[in-house]
Amino acid sequence: MWQKFVNYLVYDLLGFSPESHLGSAVNFFLYDTVKILFLLVLIIFIIAIVRSFFPPEKSKIVLGHKRTFIGNIIAALLGILTPF
Repeated sequence: MWQKFVNYLVYDLLGFSPESHLGSAVNFFLYDTVKILFLLVLIIFIIAIVRSFFPPEKSKIVLGHKRTFIGNIIAALLGILTPF
């Protein structure tokens, strides 16, 4: 879906040739930019929903009752899962 739109934009509207290095580079850049921005927006949306049900205060309470080593491991795992 994205690739067809980017191909139309780069090759038809902008007039680049699919065989040229510049055309391929512009196509690759636009395709990856659109894809990464879409995934970033999706991930931020999902994390915002998760954080609304699991606020930071609740995680502090849960981690405060653990031993230091285990609490650090759980905190690191939460940081990996929810970087935003």
